Amino acid sequence: MDNGNAKNNGTDQVAPPLRLLIVGQKRTGKSSVGKTILGKDAFNTWGGADSAVAHGESEGRQLMVVDGKLELFNALSLCEPGPHILLLVVPLLHFSHSEKAALQKRMEILTEGVWRHTMVGFTLGDRLHDCSKQDHIQTAGKDLQWLMEKCRYRYHVLNKTPQDRQQVSGLLDRAEDMLMENGGWHFFLHMYCRLEEEWSRREREMKERILERHDGAGKNSRGLALIPNHSQKGGLHVNDTLLKLVYHG
Repeated sequence: MDNGNAKNNGTDQVAPPLRLLIVGQKRTGKSSVGKTILGKDAFNTWGGADSAVAHGESEGRQLMVVDGKLELFNALSLCEPGPHILLLVVPLLHFSHSEKAALQKRMEILTEGVWRHTMVGFTLGDRLHDCSKQDHIQTAGKDLQWLMEKCRYRYHVLNKTPQDRQQVSGLLDRAEDMLMENGGWHFFLHMYCRLEEEWSRREREMKERILERHDGAGKNSRGLALIPNHSQKGGLHVNDTLLKLVYHG
C-alpha cells in the first residue's frame, strides 16, 4: 500500500506524492487540466508529444502528475508503481455515444478494476451559464449516466480560470477521499489482471459444477433414470414425488 494521503506524524518522514494520471480523448484539454492543478506551465499543450510527467506542490499537497497523451501503458509506466487516481478529462457540454464507445474500448484494456480509481474531471464548467452542474449531469442522457455509474459519481467540474485555486483544492480533496475509500491502494494493472483471471477461473468451475449436478440429477449411481410416474401404479416415492425406474445399463 502506498498512501499518497499520508500526513506527517511528527517525524521528518515526508509523505509520498499523490500520483495523478490524466487521461481522456484527444483535444479534451488534458494538458491544460494538468497546468491548472499544478499552477504552472508543466506540459506542452500543442500535442504530438508522448506522455509527460511533472512534479510540484499544489494547495499544500505534493503531487506527481502524468499527462497521458498517447500510449496508455507508457503513461502508466511513468507513474510507477501505479497512479492513485486516474483523472478522466471530459468536456461537460457534450458526451456522445461514439465518445462513450471509444472510451469504453480504451478503458477495457485496463480491466474493470480501473474504475475504482477513476474520477471524471469535467471541463468547460463555466459555459453552463444558468444551468446547475448537477442538473446538467442528471439530464445529459444515458451515455453520460453510464459514465457516472462507472466512476460511482465521483467527479469534479473545472472552469477555464487557472487562478481559481478553490476548484483545484476541491478536486484534490475529492482525490484524497477516493484514495481513502480504496484503502490507500494505487491502481496496479497486473494485480487486477490476476484478479480477473481468478474470477474467471472460479466462474468456470462454478458453471462446470452446476452442469455436473444438472447432468447427474436424473440418474442414480447405477445408471437408473428417475422418471415421474403419473400412472399411480406403484413405483418409488422420492420427496413426495412418485417415480418409476428405467434401467439404461
